[in-house]
Amino acid sequence: MVKHTGGCHCGKISFSNEFDPLVVFQCNCKRCRRLFGTVAVFVTFGSDDEVQFSGEISEYAAPAESGSLARTFFCSDCGTKIYGKADSYEGLGIILGAFDDPLQFEPKLENYIEHKLPWLRDNGCIRESVEGLAAIETIGMMMENLDQRQS
Repeated sequence: MVKHTGGCHCGKISFSNEFDPLVVFQCNCKRCRRLFGTVAVFVTFGSDDEVQFSGEISEYAAPAESGSLARTFFCSDCGTKIYGKADSYEGLGIILGAFDDPLQFEPKLENYIEHKLPWLRDNGCIRESVEGLAAIETIGMMMENLDQRQS
């Protein structure tokens, strides 16, 4: 049963999956702002196997603020960013705007708040705001959601 679908602006890349995300988080780091033109909201899944992609996806890799290599995957025709992966983390984070129905997701966590734009506000959905990568907090929320997915 397909739960979530999306793709790029020109339609050459599409994706679908059957799982709920492990965590949805807002990244305020400078790298994401530069790459995406704004803060990035990632809808995170546990492994590559949880999402089926079609179409030719290009990759850009560069060090993240955490020091690990971060990879951004995008459509080489229209430039739409589709998802990101960090070498230090098993899962992948699909960019909120790549979903056909992005309104179904709200971030519960935000990281790198030391770089957060001072005028940026949320609607009250953020449960935890942390400096830096927030690896421990992210893993904690993922474990909570994984337990719910298996129930």
